[in-house]
Amino acid sequence: MLDEFEDHDAALQDYRTTTHPVLVAKLRGELAEFLALPLDEPGYAMALSELGMEVDPPAPYAPSGWLALVASHLTTDHPG
Repeated sequence: MLDEFEDHDAALQDYRTTTHPVLVAKLRGELAEFLALPLDEPGYAMALSELGMEVDPPAPYAPSGWLALVASHLTTDHPG
């Protein structure tokens, strides 16, 4: 995890609270499209790396599970 945030949840909460709702909605759609791709876990990991992801998903999540969790937290009134 980069030093900017304590953990993944803190980074996600910061994004949710500081980003315009239209951009959050756009990300939700992009995550849904990405998760609909016929990839296995190594494929998701490689795609995330190619897209510039600099940290691994938090344990115990595989890339697709973590992205699904992020999408869920962006679509609900998740407290953080």
